[in-house]
Amino acid sequence: MRAARLTGCAAAAVAVAVAVLSVAAVRADLAAASSVPADLPAVLSAGLDVAVGLAFALAALAAAGSAAQRLLVVGTGAAWLAGSVLAEARSLHQGLLACALLAFPVGRIRGAARLPLVAAAAATALQLVPQAGVAALFATVAVVAWARPRPVRAAFPAAAGALLAAVLLFAWWGGQAPQRSPVPPLVAYEAALLAVAAGFVAATRAPERLADAAVHATEHLGAQADAGTGVPGLRIVLAELLGDPDLRIDVWDPAARCYADPLTGAERPSAAMEALDVPLDGAPAARVVSTASALADPGTAAAVRTAVGLTVANQRLREAHERRVEELRASRRRLLAAADRERDRAAAALRTDVIADLDRAAAALEGRAAGGEGAQVRALIDGAVAFIATAASDVRRIVGGAPPSALGAGRLRDAVGALAAAAPVPVSVDVDPVFAAGATAETALFYVCSEALTNVAKHAGASRAWIRLRRADGRLVLEVGDDGRGGADPHGSGLQGLADRLAAHGGRLSVVSPAGGGTVVTATVAVSPADGSPAGPSTAPAPAPAPPTPSGAPPPATAR
Repeated sequence: MRAARLTGCAAAAVAVAVAVLSVAAVRADLAAASSVPADLPAVLSAGLDVAVGLAFALAALAAAGSAAQRLLVVGTGAAWLAGSVLAEARSLHQGLLACALLAFPVGRIRGAARLPLVAAAAATALQLVPQAGVAALFATVAVVAWARPRPVRAAFPAAAGALLAAVLLFAWWGGQAPQRSPVPPLVAYEAALLAVAAGFVAATRAPERLADAAVHATEHLGAQADAGTGVPGLRIVLAELLGDPDLRIDVWDPAARCYADPLTGAERPSAAMEALDVPLDGAPAARVVSTASALADPGTAAAVRTAVGLTVANQRLREAHERRVEELRASRRRLLAAADRERDRAAAALRTDVIADLDRAAAALEGRAAGGEGAQVRALIDGAVAFIATAASDVRRIVGGAPPSALGAGRLRDAVGALAAAAPVPVSVDVDPVFAAGATAETALFYVCSEALTNVAKHAGASRAWIRLRRADGRLVLEVGDDGRGGADPHGSGLQGLADRLAAHGGRLSVVSPAGGGTVVTATVAVSPADGSPAGPSTAPAPAPAPPTPSGAPPPATAR
């Protein structure tokens, strides 16, 4: 702030000097009217002379951006007017103007490679360089400016340097022939200086307009906060619109207490360029590192700071929301795993205890019936055996919805084969040879398959069904289809429960069931590369031909 006040005081002092020198220049030009070419009126000559000096002073006031850059420009105007009063200062404006072009747009000359040009500009200001050498100086300044990696920043100093070099060469060439009038080169040079002054204002205002557009665009991005944009998307917008491809936005990492790359999280070193700090709720949030001249304007910097802060805040909210969602999914997965374990234990107990006891009771009764009891007793025994067989069948149907053994490492293939074999309609089974995953993923798909086959038996009225299992792109894909009546409700309680189960594992369920066209249930669930290895060949029964699917694709061979 103190430096800004000092720069403002210096600019005010130079402005006063410009006013004084303007008056002195007018008097000097009119006093020297006898030396003005006859074809150029003295009043016109004095007017052009003062107009050039005032043009640079007004350009410095109207321009945006760095105060140091504006001070160099107003100094150029004061030096031009001083040259009208003092013969020793006639080339002073050329040296200052060359430095102003080299320093554009931030008002500082960077790089040791430019020091020789600064020395040449100083020699020019001291009238130690001939006119052709001054033209060469401005031509070199144009080449150096054009070599910058930022075209938006390079356009003005390159064009101004090239224009001045061409005009000075034209004046030098005209001076080689004494019979030529010196008026055209003089007027051309003054017109070129007026064009440079006007171009300076336009060049500093153009990035400001781009910055305004960037602010509106980034505020829209921040308000939208779409996934995949955030801070990286904002950096691309700002870099393009401000003409600074090296612009970056570092995000504050509270844990490491440093600024970090928003994509990799790697710590960022201290900024070597200008940095615009962006606080949020009184704490560091982000840092914009750029050399764009538009950021030197307080209004533009404040707007960009607001847009970046909004984007960072939205990104933090989105990340917090994603963490909460993942915590809920993890909690649901734990609940489902616990319920599955309890169901498996109950199914195992029914298989080993209840069904076995019923089978033993039935065998014992059949043995008594074979022992020669009377007809009435045999009838009672046969009725009891039939009742026990029905009860055992009911229990088997209940436990049939649970996996017959622990799943994982490809054991789902055999479990699906068992479901197909128990189905009341012929079911074909096609399993990818490399199909294998962890227990969690295979268990989720088992229950989808079980529920889908139950729906086929109860509601589809199908004559055939099929099961496909494959692994592609890091996902397990299960497809259960039939050739029944179709028209299934994808939002029914059974299918919705399966969809919720899959969602807990990052999967999804889709149901295609046109009326009269059969039903296809497709379940996908993500797996990691470490989720098991391919299991051995399936022990499902040998397949046989099956009819086409509702979509027209032939199903795999049947397992029943």
